[in-house]
Amino acid sequence: MENAPFPAQRKPLGWALRITGWILRIAGGLAVVVGVQRLRTISATTNAPYYHGPPWYVEILIYLGVMLAGSVAFTVSLLMGRRARVHTTRLVASAASLAPGSYVLYLRPFTQDLSSSGIAPGKENGSPIRTVLRSGRTYEERLGRMFHRFGRLVAIGRPGEPLPGGSGARRTYLPLDDWKDSVGELIDNARLIILGAGPGPGTVWEYVEILRRSDPFRLVVLVTDPVDYQHFKTSAVAEAEAVLFELKGKYGDFWQPPILPELPRPMNPKAVQDFYFKAMIYFAEGWEPRLAYFDGSAVRGGNPRRANKYFAECLRPVMTHISEGAQSRVQPS
Repeated sequence: MENAPFPAQRKPLGWALRITGWILRIAGGLAVVVGVQRLRTISATTNAPYYHGPPWYVEILIYLGVMLAGSVAFTVSLLMGRRARVHTTRLVASAASLAPGSYVLYLRPFTQDLSSSGIAPGKENGSPIRTVLRSGRTYEERLGRMFHRFGRLVAIGRPGEPLPGGSGARRTYLPLDDWKDSVGELIDNARLIILGAGPGPGTVWEYVEILRRSDPFRLVVLVTDPVDYQHFKTSAVAEAEAVLFELKGKYGDFWQPPILPELPRPMNPKAVQDFYFKAMIYFAEGWEPRLAYFDGSAVRGGNPRRANKYFAECLRPVMTHISEGAQSRVQPS
């Protein structure tokens, strides 16, 4: 069996980009802070009797330019950091090298890599220092941090990609002609499986394969796009019906495939506030689905601190459920 070729990472370039990015981040952040402070005092300074510099409107233009240049440098630093981490992220040479129960398997349509590589909003509270030190993590990196207590996030890389599609998960590359068996083994040995809901046939097959091979406490379906989720729901029902006889043999004659829940309407549909992670679906005994819905419009005022607190509260039942399921599996019968 021939594995898909590994991406051609350039780690020295990655570290050079990372160092340069931090220099730009600090310099850009300082430029913004200096510009803001200067604009606050410019009236008092230019009206002082001892002042002999440029007129006040010239001073304003100068420091607005300083702030703009600092903002551009700061933004470029975040993009450089994201590029750097793609070059330096660790790859998994072989799926067989992963110890059973040591990793979180991240399955998703490859088309989601582009959106999950977007830079997630930071957790700033308005402090200039926090803004300068903003991590610039991508959504995939945030996902890895959310579930890090259950193991390192591992994803399957797109065959033939020149660089890893993201840096939040370590990527492994599967045989081109036997990928389904390899995915099945990864499912068997994962401590937790996160499945990005998407309409692609490969993703729908993976969902049904998880029903065949796993237990309910090890699956979280991640919703990032409501339209993709609706297509996924429809396709998943049809795919599960095709192997319903086999599934009934495992779960009982009266078992039926789970009916994935509808997403609620936002509390305030006109609100701009939104989360990249729209919902997570986790499963109780018998594959009974439960929904954790992240309604960004429920956060009043769009305050970042309130948004992060709200998100953490909605995420808590998911984490508790997974932890309790893991404990019940290791307890002696």
